Amino acid sequence: MNGPVITVDVSKGSCHFQPYVENGKPMSKAKVLHDTIEGFEDLSKTMEKLKEKSGNDNVVVVFEATGVYHRCLQKYLDDKSITYYIISPLMSAAYRKTNINANKTDSLDCGHIAKCFYGEQDLRVYKKQADIYEDLRHTNRYYESELNFLRQRKTSFRALLDIIYPCIDKCFKGHASLYDEVPMMVLKMYPHPKLLLKHKEETIVKAIENKTHHQKQFVRQIINKMYESASKCYSGCDEKDVEVIRLKESIVSLKEQESKCNAILNELINKAMEVPYFKSVASIVGIGLNLAARIVAEIGDISRFNSRRAISAYAGLNPKIRQSGDEDGTHLAISKKGNRHLRCLLYLGASSNYRLKKHDKLYEFNQKKRQQSNCPLKPKAANIATAHKLLVIIYALSKNNQEYNS
Repeated sequence: MNGPVITVDVSKGSCHFQPYVENGKPMSKAKVLHDTIEGFEDLSKTMEKLKEKSGNDNVVVVFEATGVYHRCLQKYLDDKSITYYIISPLMSAAYRKTNINANKTDSLDCGHIAKCFYGEQDLRVYKKQADIYEDLRHTNRYYESELNFLRQRKTSFRALLDIIYPCIDKCFKGHASLYDEVPMMVLKMYPHPKLLLKHKEETIVKAIENKTHHQKQFVRQIINKMYESASKCYSGCDEKDVEVIRLKESIVSLKEQESKCNAILNELINKAMEVPYFKSVASIVGIGLNLAARIVAEIGDISRFNSRRAISAYAGLNPKIRQSGDEDGTHLAISKKGNRHLRCLLYLGASSNYRLKKHDKLYEFNQKKRQQSNCPLKPKAANIATAHKLLVIIYALSKNNQEYNS
């Protein structure tokens, strides 16, 4: 890349920015940019000075993707119709490491971002997508954050359960889930083994049968296993201890969070179904409505990618190139300089496809990578290679408006 640029190192509360006339020629030292009206007006004034100094009206802004912290700056640039680039922190870190003394400070980071801008040839101008794609991405990120809260609540619940009902989770191996309606209802009604054993097993079955939609045989089987486990376990607390109260509270909190996550996910799926290429993604073996909606949310408008190489780079699944002598340097680790959310979802899709063993194109590709005579890949590496293959298939199906043919 070339031309005048303003680099911004974004951080919480305030940023640092530095104008560059050209590569290696800063117009001034790095200055603090506060997330205020006055601070952003200072950025605009600097931009006008840079236009005058460089004799070029095409001044752009470049900054790192920093989660929520760059959103105020991004909104300002969109409102002012200023061209900008968003780069991966891994990309600028690679340029920082080229220095002999690779110190990291807010002011120095502006210089590293400038090196990245001038050193890269494939940077794409950031263009805001249609509202439906922006809405999908934000909904998916919200879902992921709430999913993390659900995981935390499950961890707290399991810790209490290991004290009060040690080893009761073994009842559900290869059978119903511990978080299913019936076991959670039993634990909420009888949050200690002694409270459970005070009642006859048949009494508990009748009490639960009236409050669940499950069949009687299923309810009876689950309660029988839990009753048997309770009769053998030695609890780490008494029925009047605080842990018993906390277990009931934990179950209520967990179920509320689970309901919230399901509601957000349903909203996400309904929105994603409006996207033209949603059916193409959902038709692939191993990808259900849940995963398809989240993949579509992270890819966004697929028409903005003009090649499969571009979408691979966006996901960070493109290979690192390390060429030296006779080594072509193309069969190495992925760059990871892209959308990690999309990368994780594609990996999940690839591993789900392999577990189903449907012997479709993706499964056969994964199997081939694991069993190739020349340096067979380990399962994780094979899944990563298949994730890239999956993304290429999604791109081709979406461009041609086709469904997956196994």
